[in-house]
Amino acid sequence: MGIGDASRGSWWRSFWLCLLLLCAPFANASAAPLVLQFLAGDAEPAEVLSGALDARLGAPLQGGIKRQEHPVGWWRITVPGGLAAEGEPRLLLEQPFLNRVDAWVPGRQGPTRHALYGAHADPGHSARALVIELPHGIPEGEAVWLRVHTGSLMAMHPTIDNAAQVRADDLAYVAWRMFVLTVLAVLSLLAFAFCAGTGETSFAWFGAMLGFATLYLVAIGGDARLVPGADAMFSSTRANAIIAGLGVLCSNMFQRDYLDLRRKLPWLDRLLRGGSALVALGCLGCALGDWRGFWHLVNGGLVLSAIFLLVGSTVLALRRDRAGRVVMASWLPLMVFISLTATGTGMLGLWDSPRWLPQALAGSFALASLLLSIGLADKLLELRRDRDHASARAHADELTGLLNRAGIESELARVVQAAQRGGQAMSIAFIDLDHFKPINDAHGHGVGDQCLRIVSQRIRNQLRGDDVIGRYGGDEFLVVLPATAAGEALGIARRMLDSVRQRPLTIGELRLDAGLSIGVAERLHGEPIESLVERADAALYSSKQAGRSRVTVARTEPAPGQDAVPIINRRDGGVTWG
Repeated sequence: MGIGDASRGSWWRSFWLCLLLLCAPFANASAAPLVLQFLAGDAEPAEVLSGALDARLGAPLQGGIKRQEHPVGWWRITVPGGLAAEGEPRLLLEQPFLNRVDAWVPGRQGPTRHALYGAHADPGHSARALVIELPHGIPEGEAVWLRVHTGSLMAMHPTIDNAAQVRADDLAYVAWRMFVLTVLAVLSLLAFAFCAGTGETSFAWFGAMLGFATLYLVAIGGDARLVPGADAMFSSTRANAIIAGLGVLCSNMFQRDYLDLRRKLPWLDRLLRGGSALVALGCLGCALGDWRGFWHLVNGGLVLSAIFLLVGSTVLALRRDRAGRVVMASWLPLMVFISLTATGTGMLGLWDSPRWLPQALAGSFALASLLLSIGLADKLLELRRDRDHASARAHADELTGLLNRAGIESELARVVQAAQRGGQAMSIAFIDLDHFKPINDAHGHGVGDQCLRIVSQRIRNQLRGDDVIGRYGGDEFLVVLPATAAGEALGIARRMLDSVRQRPLTIGELRLDAGLSIGVAERLHGEPIESLVERADAALYSSKQAGRSRVTVARTEPAPGQDAVPIINRRDGGVTWG
C-alpha cells in the first residue's frame, strides 16, 4: 500500500512518534541543580572574579537559559549547597555552535578556553557541548565564572553531570547524529540518481534540499569540526544563514513541484513564492553584509513557508490528494520543529526552547526525508503506471481492443529476436475477414465495426497465453506464434477459422455468415522479418485465390528452381504439401 493510502490520522501519529521517540533520550534532567546569573557586557577578569561587580548581576535563573544579548558577557554558575568532587563532575554548555568560552573554575589558576571550532576544539568529547572539568567540584559559596563570546544567535544550555554519564551521553549523541546524517546523505544521493534516471525535477529539488539540510545540521552541530577547513567554512553566522536559506528555497521548489501547487492551489503557490522571495532576500543580504536582520529575514521566510505548506497540504489532504497526504504525514513534524527552533530561545527569542529541541529537529529531518522518499517512490510508480498506460494506448486499436499495427510489429520484432537467440521455431498467421466490403456496403460501417469486434474476440479466444494478435489494418489481423512450427501453427489457424465460419455473427436482428482467409508462415533460419511477412501475405493471397475461407501454409523450403511459394490448404482443412 502506498503512503498516499494512509489514513487521515497518520500525520498525527507520525508527529507524536517523532516527539516521543526522538526527543526522549535528550530530555534528561541535569544531575545537579545549578543557579545561573548574567553580568551584561564585558569587564576586566580581576574585577569580576574579586566580586566587585556582583551588584550588577542579573536575577538568578534556576536551571534556565537566557540568550546573551551582548557580544561578550559574564556568567556566574553556582550550586546550592555546593558540588562535591566525587564522580568527576563536568560543566556542560550544550549547543555551543559559534560561541567561545573562557572558564574560571574553583581550585584552578587561570582560565581554560573552549570552543566548538578552531584550536580550542575538544576531540575528547562529542560536539553536543563544551565540556569543562570541575576537578574540585563547586564548593558552597564559590562559583564558576564564564566569559562568553557570542558568535551566533543560538543560546547555550548549561548543565552539570558526572564524567561517566557525560561519556555515555556522548556515545548516544554520536550514534544518533551518525544515523540522521547518514540517512540524509544517502537519500540525497539516491534522489539525484533518480533524477538522472527519470528526468523528474522533483527528485533534484528533493536531493538539493536534503543536501543543504545535511550541511546545516553539520554546521550548527559541529559534527565536522575536526575536519581541516571546517572552521573556515562553518564558523560564520552569515555562511550558515545562507546554507539554511538555500535549503528552504530548495524545499519550497520541491513542494511546489511535488504538490503541483501551480495547478491545484495557485493562490497558495503565489504565497509560497512570496515566502521564497523573503528567504532569497535574506540570503542575498547575508552574502553582502553582516546585519543580523538578514538572518531574521531567512528565519521569517522559513516560518511563513512552513505555515503555507502546512495549510496547502491540509487542503489537499482533505481533497484526498495523495501528494497532500504524504506531505501532511511527513512534513508536519519537521514544520513544527523548524518553527519552534526559529522562534525559540536559540533564534528569534520569542520563547524559552527546551534543550532537546535541536536533536528533535535533526530527527524530524530524518523522519520527513524517509517518509517523503516513500512518497516519491509512490509517485515514481504512479508515473511509470501512467507511462505504461499511455504506451499501451499508443499501441492499442480502439475499435477491437487488440494491438494496432505499430504494436503488433513491435511484438513481432521481439519474438523474432527471442527465437533467433534461443534457436527456436516461430510462426505467424495473416488473417483477412472474407467479404467484409459487401457487409459494410449493405449494412453500414456500424455493423461492419461490430463484425470486426466479434471476429477479433473469437480469434483471440483460440490463442494460447504467449500468442499475440493485432489488427494490421482494415479487416486484416496478424497473429504472432512464439515457439511454434508450421504444423502446430496450422492447427491453431484451423481453430481460428472454425470459430468464425461455424457460427453466424449476430448483430441485433442480423445473422451474418463469415469466413477467414489465412496465410501461415514459419520463420526460416536467419530469415528477416520482412521476408517472413511477405511469405505469410503471399499465403493469404493464395487462400483468397483458392476460394477463401481456408488456410494456406507457406513452404518452409523452396522447391528446386523456385522461390519459397505457398501451398494450398483445401476448404475441408486437409493440406496438400507439394
